[in-house]
Amino acid sequence: MKRIEEIDALRGFALFGIIMTHMFEGYLASLTPPQYTGFNILLPIDTFSKTVIQNLFVGKFYAIFSMLFGLSFYLILDKKNEASPLKFAWRLVLLFLIGCIHHIHYRGDFLTVYAVFGLALILFRKVPTKFILIIGLFFAFNIPTVLIKTIALIQPPVLESLQISTSPNPVEMAISYYDLILNGEYKKLLVSNSTTGFLNKYNYLKFSGRLWVIPGLFLLGLWIGRKKWHENLDEIPLAKLIGASFLIGTLSLLLNYSLSTPSNSEVAKYIGSIAKDASNIFIPILYIGLVLLCYKAKLTKNIVKQLIPVGKMGLTTYVLQSFFGIFIFYGYGLGLLLKLSGTGALGLGMLFFLIQIVFSKWWFSNFKFGPLEWLWRNATNRSWQSIRIRNPNSNKTELPIE
Repeated sequence: MKRIEEIDALRGFALFGIIMTHMFEGYLASLTPPQYTGFNILLPIDTFSKTVIQNLFVGKFYAIFSMLFGLSFYLILDKKNEASPLKFAWRLVLLFLIGCIHHIHYRGDFLTVYAVFGLALILFRKVPTKFILIIGLFFAFNIPTVLIKTIALIQPPVLESLQISTSPNPVEMAISYYDLILNGEYKKLLVSNSTTGFLNKYNYLKFSGRLWVIPGLFLLGLWIGRKKWHENLDEIPLAKLIGASFLIGTLSLLLNYSLSTPSNSEVAKYIGSIAKDASNIFIPILYIGLVLLCYKAKLTKNIVKQLIPVGKMGLTTYVLQSFFGIFIFYGYGLGLLLKLSGTGALGLGMLFFLIQIVFSKWWFSNFKFGPLEWLWRNATNRSWQSIRIRNPNSNKTELPIE
């Protein structure tokens, strides 16, 4: 199957947004204890950078990555009647194991989450397309959380009964986690991530609504595959898509920004949270439209094409980004967590991403697959496959989407 360059470019673009978000956040993936609030606001420009990241990056790029995962499910399994669900399940088990190794070093890992929700996605293989869209929209717009918040406004005790208490106190857990990072206690950090780290991840998924949103985005990606939009990209009305998503996404951002301040009433915050969920769908759609438009335009096509190699080795790119961030911020690395401004961290993240572009272009001039993609493929097929390109000049890269 010939790879679709636009999909790889979108995946690369999503990975750019992911590293920028995580670099600004110091690769923490944790509640910030009161004594460390504003740890990365060291320069006047950092406040501006924080506003940009929180509104235009957080929740936006992982949404693109998630929809592409759902599309990959369609390309690998849903599209082919003869494809084996068991083999796909085994593929996800392997992804979960890779994710566990990643998670014990960085508890913000989403590979384990994707693997678990991906297994659930197999159940939708035979579900009619129209129901895929309805269910996908229901979850992607975080409707279950909206319903819970609605009930809470009317009858607060009901929300308390739906919540799961955690022990010890979340703030105390965050303080302990920060201390491990700052002190560079590698072994203790591995133990913490292997135990309370998974509990924290579940609580975050539940609190943020991503427990529902991620499966919803997977289903929307599957729906896009069923509609074969990826095969008819030239027929997508990009101008209308960009215009509509810009209008709705911008209005949603402004509404959330104005209503989510601590001084506002609970009703205002409730409306702001709904607007935030909407922006986390329409802004990613806007980004997708802009990337596709830039890919089609002669003036910008070569720029967008630079994202293809890093998107083609998405798993390797993502994991390397995490280990770079850990090295920069954690105590057993450079230990710059409390010393590096948020804007400076963004600069380092952009520099590393540019290095990844150069590296991935070189890699694919000599090899067929990314390093982790190759290991994942071999383990999935339970056989060793050649990774080197015998004749680099004849590489056509007709490989299935990873």
